[in-house]
Amino acid sequence: MIERNNTSATLDRIFEEVYNIITEANRIPLTEKIIVEESELAGALDELKAAIPKEVRNASQVLEEQKSIVNKAYEEADRIVQQAKAEAERIVGVANAEADRILQEEEIVKQANAVAEEIRANALRYQEEVKHEADDYAVRVKQDSLQYADDMLAYLGNNLQSALQGLTDNRNSILAEQQHLAQADLAAHDDVVEDVLEAK
Repeated sequence: MIERNNTSATLDRIFEEVYNIITEANRIPLTEKIIVEESELAGALDELKAAIPKEVRNASQVLEEQKSIVNKAYEEADRIVQQAKAEAERIVGVANAEADRILQEEEIVKQANAVAEEIRANALRYQEEVKHEADDYAVRVKQDSLQYADDMLAYLGNNLQSALQGLTDNRNSILAEQQHLAQADLAAHDDVVEDVLEAK
């Protein structure tokens, strides 16, 4: 949990750095364009690239831990079921032995069998209840694990999309400015050619 929190904090810090680079960048006069230091932005993206796989690994580790918990829950349920069966068989055996000992007492034999059957039914009912509770617990653990993984991936996706959109907007602004400068240079060149032709 501590490592996952540290990684999330690292991601938050990197995204904050990217936002700061964008907001603190120098603006091109008379435009809404900005100039971003390539080295600063590249450094932040390198950190982001290194941090994201770590967070994904953390999410995978949580899933593995939850899977282990589910498996242990099933193993514990099976162990309890086996104990219940063994106890039921032991009690039934004791009851049958007692019934055999007093075979001449028909009524007592019937009562013993009835008791044994009730014990068997109770043991089987307890077995089913334990197994049902274990199954419900395993399903809840799995659902919680999947929800955590989905929340984490959604968080990463949203932050990456925002950062990439900001980068795309800056790049489009730079390309537009380059095109504008190229058109201005071409217009100036045309004016020079026109002046030369008029001079002749």
